[in-house]
Amino acid sequence: MSSKPETTFIASVHRQLAKHSERPYYEKMNNPYRGGTPDVWYSGLLADIWVEYKFHPSVPQRGTVWLCKPDVKSPLLSVLQADWLRERYREGRKVFVIVGCPTGGVLMRDLEWENPFPAKYFTSRIQTRADLANWIACTTLG
Repeated sequence: MSSKPETTFIASVHRQLAKHSERPYYEKMNNPYRGGTPDVWYSGLLADIWVEYKFHPSVPQRGTVWLCKPDVKSPLLSVLQADWLRERYREGRKVFVIVGCPTGGVLMRDLEWENPFPAKYFTSRIQTRADLANWIACTTLG
């Protein structure tokens, strides 16, 4: 059975994280009774972070990218996910969205996922999987 692209992307970031001599504890979050919880919780000596992963099958080349817009046919973030992230952010939690694509991923912080952004902006912010793993390790462990 093949994995979904999002699952494969998360695993590829975790493979890069495994190369670090010190790495945070992480746990896949899955709650069949409550929707919206981010995909992975990372815990380290410095911080706990929550990351919702999404995967875009191609690098957007033009137009505007929306992650959570209710009237978009299939937004990347569901209403439940967007609400969970927003409410935890307001509580002071460290919540993030990483949008993966074939060439890497874009880290979004401070509720940026709630706003549209030009495809060129998305493309300019793509980081490698190794860079994303390094960011996770540095953010949680220092």
